[in-house]
Amino acid sequence: MKKITVANYKQDAYYAPIVRAVENLLREKGFVAPVELFIRMDLLSPEAAEDWRRGRISYLERVIRCNLSKASRILSILRMHAHDSDLKPSLTVYKRWTKGSRPLLRFSKTGDHNVEEAYARHFVSLRKKGCPFEEAAIEVGNSAAIPPAQGSSVRREAKAQGHESRGKLLLPMKVAEKKGAVLPHR
Repeated sequence: MKKITVANYKQDAYYAPIVRAVENLLREKGFVAPVELFIRMDLLSPEAAEDWRRGRISYLERVIRCNLSKASRILSILRMHAHDSDLKPSLTVYKRWTKGSRPLLRFSKTGDHNVEEAYARHFVSLRKKGCPFEEAAIEVGNSAAIPPAQGSSVRREAKAQGHESRGKLLLPMKVAEKKGAVLPHR
C-alpha cells in the first residue's frame, strides 16, 4: 500500500466506505467520532466498544477487527476528508463509564500521544445541514437555538387531557391547583 497523502487519499479503497459512514453519522448526530466510524464500518462491535468504555477491556485497539496499519490508515483518511468537508476537529476526553473513580480510557497499547489524540478527535459539522436539530432550529446570531426536548409533545398531550406537569410527575390539573401550583394559561 502506498502512503496516504492529500493528493491520493480519495483513490484509497477505504475512502468510499468512510465517506458513507461519515455522511450517515453527520446526518444522525451532527458529528463524527472515530469509535462510531469503526462501529459503522463493522470493524468494531458495539458490545466490544461498550466493554471498553466500562473498563473491561484495557485498550480499544485490542478489539478492533483490523490490523493497526489499517486502523491508522482509516484515521488518516477520516482526518483528510473531515478537513476537506470543513468539519471542525474537537478533542474529546474519554473516561470510564463506571461509578466512583473514572480514569481516562486508552485507545492504544503503547499509549502514544499522537495515536490517542487521533482516536479522541471528533469532527463536528459547522453547518446546520445534517444537524439533528435542522428542521426546528431557529437562527440566533451565529448559532441555532435548540428545540424543546422530545418529551415536550408528551407533556402537551397530557396537559390537553387535563394533567399538569411538575418535574417528571404528571398531576391532574385539579390536584395541581389544590397543591398551590401556578398553572399557565390555556
